[in-house]
Amino acid sequence: MTQVYNDREGTKNMNVWTSKMLAMSLAGHDKGSLYVVLEEKSGTDGTDSYLLSDGKHRTLSHPKRKNAKHVQLITHLPDTVLARMQEITLDAHVRKILKNYSASVRQQDAKDSSGIMIEAVKLQVKQ
Repeated sequence: MTQVYNDREGTKNMNVWTSKMLAMSLAGHDKGSLYVVLEEKSGTDGTDSYLLSDGKHRTLSHPKRKNAKHVQLITHLPDTVLARMQEITLDAHVRKILKNYSASVRQQDAKDSSGIMIEAVKLQVKQ
């Protein structure tokens, strides 16, 4: 994480984040929410936690700290999403990453479900 200049204001208050994971919340009021994992932290008592951002409610300047057992990490990501995650400087970048990932999952689900439907039709035709 390094300091860079903010494009809009010219102030030195933004961080450059790199990430290789997304996370889905498994517990709490945000259950089911998708986040970009910014950082992994280890506590003194042996508990692990993650700093998470969604770019809207939890921004890069105020990430959410979430216990590791309350999140499901998503490490298998499409190349298009991974390319965007190399340099995250704005909340808009985080929102774009999450939007692209959601779209790719929906697209994959559509392919999978259409394949299942085609196989089901083929089985019905053969009988």
